[in-house]
Amino acid sequence: MTEAVTDPQQKSTDAMLNAPVFGLFMRMAMPIIIGLLVNGLYNFVDAIFISRAVGTEAIGGVSAAFPVHMVLISISAMMAGGMASILSRRLGAGEGQQANAIFSSSLFLAALVGFGCTAIILIFKVQIFDLLQLPAALQGYAIEYITPIALFCAVSFCAGIISDAFRAEGKTVAMMKLMALSSLLNIVLDALFLFVFEWGVPGAAWATVIAISVSFVYSIKILASGQHRINFDWQHFKLQGKIHLEALSLGIPVFLSYTGYAVMLMSVNFAIVNVASEGADLLISGHGIFNRTFMLIFLPVLGMMIAFQTFAGYNFGAKRYDRVAEVLKVAVLTSGAYALFWSVPMLFKSEWIFQIFTTDQALIDAAASISSVVFIGFFTVGIGMMCPALFQALGYAKPAALLNAFHTYVLLLPVLWIFSNKFGVPGIWWTFPVIDLLATIVVGGYTYQFIRKLTREPILSAG
Repeated sequence: MTEAVTDPQQKSTDAMLNAPVFGLFMRMAMPIIIGLLVNGLYNFVDAIFISRAVGTEAIGGVSAAFPVHMVLISISAMMAGGMASILSRRLGAGEGQQANAIFSSSLFLAALVGFGCTAIILIFKVQIFDLLQLPAALQGYAIEYITPIALFCAVSFCAGIISDAFRAEGKTVAMMKLMALSSLLNIVLDALFLFVFEWGVPGAAWATVIAISVSFVYSIKILASGQHRINFDWQHFKLQGKIHLEALSLGIPVFLSYTGYAVMLMSVNFAIVNVASEGADLLISGHGIFNRTFMLIFLPVLGMMIAFQTFAGYNFGAKRYDRVAEVLKVAVLTSGAYALFWSVPMLFKSEWIFQIFTTDQALIDAAASISSVVFIGFFTVGIGMMCPALFQALGYAKPAALLNAFHTYVLLLPVLWIFSNKFGVPGIWWTFPVIDLLATIVVGGYTYQFIRKLTREPILSAG
């Protein structure tokens, strides 16, 4: 039995260190991309169902709640992403027992933080949405949506830990199965709760948490099969400060990236309310269906980034720095080509996709107007995603955090404030291509200098 398990593991290790980079990168990325797309399809279909079953204001309310949901996702991703960075390097160095301890203690932390987030949101949900200055017509829907989501934070966070553990050891097919199960069940329950039971916005939220819970139970079953290099150990299912500190420090870039998206959504909604005194509800709803579409298009880039991090971290742990540099080049060029493919239709003829959501022509026109500007800078997404991810994968927490923060926390807020006040609503949308280009120059330049140094020196110490 041991030989049967060890032999595939040895083959997987050999491939990670010796197989042609482009082919292996794509083989690693495709299952993740498929899983993310299936999972993202839920968010896309969810918006369609809510818009069709409940109405334009309902999708506006759910979109207004989404920044809060994204903060929860960012906390989960911070814990899971930081853990995965350590696991990849420990497995690459052959340190299996340490990997098990890191995984088990990370599960404990995820559950603990999840319960804390549940308490905070349930107690302060009204005050949170008051702070965001949502229009009164949308606030009720936002609270209805976020309440069930908050109740299941611990389950959701632990599911993220297990999924990223599978990813860290290169088991991307298992990761894809979990995402596919959650998404497909979500879509089925969405249709049932919204169109048959007519539960409205709460029905959409309950569909989400039930699907995540079922996926979590299935992930435990997969883990218990014993066909993995990572195993759960009750002895380490506890708080372990040193492990958590390293994982969280490495997860901060992921947190900043995901929270940056939430900050962007909240900032845009705030700017809309302040600049467009009339029609703010319509613009928030239009921005909502645009963002659901953008997220679906963006997910393959995220899948490439996840595969890239595993590849880069593993080879860095094995001191194969030449392959780290090569996979960065492959990932940037591949994701950039994909972004160009989508940019043309979304810049010049995006109405066709927004018509799927609604027959409200004013809402369609609002979303298409946003798309015709925001996608101008989308071709830079490869550099913007892969370069900060490189530093996280290699264990360089500080540059990873700074590069992730630069786009949103350094550029977005001041440029959005200046452009929205000077140019009104159009200025809100023009903020995005401007900061995309500026961030690409800075992030790309810094990473280029780092890679030159990495490939010249035999050893760099992570820190």
